[in-house]
Amino acid sequence: MDFDKLLNFWGHHLVMAGVWIALALSLNLINGFTGLFSLGHQGFWGVGAYVTAVVLTVLPAEMGWADAGMLSFLMTFPLAMLVAALFGLIVGVPCLRMRGDYLAIATLGFGEIFRNIAINSEWLGTSQGLSVPNVFRAFLQEQIGLERMAARRAEMFFYIALSWAVALLTLLLLRNLMRSAHGRAITAIRDDETAAELLGVNLTRYKVLVFVLGAALAGLAGAVYANYQRYVSPNQFGFMQGVIFLVIVVMGGMGSFSGTILAALLIYAVPVFLTFAPDTWVIPIFYDPTQGGVVHRSLKDLWQVFFSLMLIIVVLLRPQGLMGNREFSLVKLWRRLFGKKSESASTSGEAGA
Repeated sequence: MDFDKLLNFWGHHLVMAGVWIALALSLNLINGFTGLFSLGHQGFWGVGAYVTAVVLTVLPAEMGWADAGMLSFLMTFPLAMLVAALFGLIVGVPCLRMRGDYLAIATLGFGEIFRNIAINSEWLGTSQGLSVPNVFRAFLQEQIGLERMAARRAEMFFYIALSWAVALLTLLLLRNLMRSAHGRAITAIRDDETAAELLGVNLTRYKVLVFVLGAALAGLAGAVYANYQRYVSPNQFGFMQGVIFLVIVVMGGMGSFSGTILAALLIYAVPVFLTFAPDTWVIPIFYDPTQGGVVHRSLKDLWQVFFSLMLIIVVLLRPQGLMGNREFSLVKLWRRLFGKKSESASTSGEAGA
């Protein structure tokens, strides 16, 4: 396999892994740290993606522009965040007094309403979706003067860096928030709303804040996704996609950034690596006399089974999630690996003196 095929294959999965991490982290703010139960996060993701498609496709046609340029491309990211945040405000305010299953149903309703609006709206491409122009590659070829193959490589490296930069930005922003006084107020709401309110925490303010911020970050991930995929459709933002992100948050640990990242990478990697399994690797599934007895299936077709088994094992053995409420720290790891050696060396040096 040549370099370009390797880059296209692994580059695609690296971009999508970065998008998944950003989405899971933003959902963890709502579900994990605040203790709310949202099932409509895929709707905010879809809002960001559709805003990007509209800015690059529909608006140039409506305004009579020749085509979308780099300015429009750059504007998709803040606009996607802004519109998604507005939808987060619209969803968050009516749901303030809802808890548990009622909040989950309400947020799920938002996700399905958005998807059905996209399906039935000709302006949004109906069920066929919208194609997004490849503005960045056109910029590389026309303005920078790169050849077609070089432009494709540069574009892939750019989106790998962009998706992981967005994931890192999401992580740093949420980590700094949770380490501040606002973060302590948010976790107080999760632990006990009544006690938090008695201590002076403004429940309305912070619940709206987490919905708006989580939606804005999901919209940013949606802008990256739409620009990279160059196509958006309602089926990309269905209910099952939201369930996967919820499972990532639960499996990683409610309120754990490290656990969320680990679970997102694990769940995304399972179907990817199963594609490398030989066709001869089959396991018995069930017995059916009409099909000649025991029915076997290839490992490639069973990624959902492995996904379900991982979730069951984690729930049974680690109900608090892979990381619980702990965080992975490179500094602590360095001290654990090399701190004792340096301390023993310094102690022996002092004793010799």
